[in-house]
Amino acid sequence: MSDKIHCDTHGETQRAFVCSHLVSPSAGLGFNCDEPTKDNLYPDAWCDDCNLIFQTHQGWNEETEKLVSIKLLCSGCYELARVRNRRTDVTLEDLGNLRWKCHTCEEWHSGPCVDFSFGAPTHWSDDDHPLELTDLEAADLPPTFLTEDICVINGGHFFIRGRIHLPIIGTAETFRWGVWGSLSKDNFGKLMSMWDDPKRAELPPMFSWLSNNIQHYPDTLNLKMYAHIKEPWDRPTFELEPTDHPLSQEYYHGISAERVKQIMTAELRETE
Repeated sequence: MSDKIHCDTHGETQRAFVCSHLVSPSAGLGFNCDEPTKDNLYPDAWCDDCNLIFQTHQGWNEETEKLVSIKLLCSGCYELARVRNRRTDVTLEDLGNLRWKCHTCEEWHSGPCVDFSFGAPTHWSDDDHPLELTDLEAADLPPTFLTEDICVINGGHFFIRGRIHLPIIGTAETFRWGVWGSLSKDNFGKLMSMWDDPKRAELPPMFSWLSNNIQHYPDTLNLKMYAHIKEPWDRPTFELEPTDHPLSQEYYHGISAERVKQIMTAELRETE
């Protein structure tokens, strides 16, 4: 039997097995498994409740395995299950009493703030002025402009606004960086030709360079990404290339609630 499986989200990846409790949208249930090895990167995993069975019977055998329901996952979904269900000393619920003032509405809010964004790519000049464009026709676009969703500079540099989702460890929530990524002229043209068409979500992923420098990491400008185009009412999501860069590590392995709090207190002007 092949060790590969096709996932609608992650494509063709390696097979992995977990107890049924760990399947999405589970969160905070614990994640137990043997240490990964080069020959088995995704060892069978189970939640804390199933771990009681494992410990009581000193391991898995034919009898104890009858007490556990096993599910097949792709390796990408396995990693997300690991992030969602890992237990941490500081949880997202621990941030519930934080109060902070919103940059946009100037109102006070309570709880974690998990959305931060950039209004323009780093390459945008403050000497230029954003435009209000309601009818986006590629042939009629000015050589330099910025809207809430797209940006063109000197007729030759093209950018789109999207989100990087970082899974928050121990939860089913994500922390979201609203950033800009570059597109090639051809890909930008394809997107513009389908701007109001829901079928644009069927476009293949588009290569992109991250076009903002997020101050909470080493230099993030020009990290490699892929833009996944969504329906017209939704912004694209960016998939980061797997690297040792801290942002990429948080993309694939999760961000802690404690780290979310650190970013909140640094980004927000007023917190209590």
